[in-house]
Amino acid sequence: MEKVNTFKDVRKKPKIIYEDEEIMVMKAPSDEELEEIVLSIIESRGRPLTWKELRKELSGLVGEDRLRKTLLKLIDKDLVVEMIDGTFGLKDMEATYIPRKIKKRVRPLSPKKFRVKWGPLIEARGSISAAIQYLKEARSKKLSSTAVN
Repeated sequence: MEKVNTFKDVRKKPKIIYEDEEIMVMKAPSDEELEEIVLSIIESRGRPLTWKELRKELSGLVGEDRLRKTLLKLIDKDLVVEMIDGTFGLKDMEATYIPRKIKKRVRPLSPKKFRVKWGPLIEARGSISAAIQYLKEARSKKLSSTAVN
């Protein structure tokens, strides 16, 4: 049987309407509650999450369109940052995050904000892949030098 998400790491849990041995029915959260849930999930993991990870965490509770709309709102409010590799993290995570190598970079969720944040680095390096590689190397060196000191 597939693992059921009980949202134990989330501060404000969705309201359970019905529950028995085989099924759990939860009330869908409001837009504000969903924003809190998304922020709590990212915060509890302690690292930026991919679209796939967020979608899996919230499966059965909200659809992809609603999750996308919520992420866009959080990006517009500057509470969530779309990282250069397409993951979504909290505002403070961007400074220390070491990007993952990805097979294919999908289109940014908020292209305008993405260009403002990462455009100069991508232009300087020539491509998103080169910019990701540069960030990985630079931040890995920074982490290893602080670990030595």
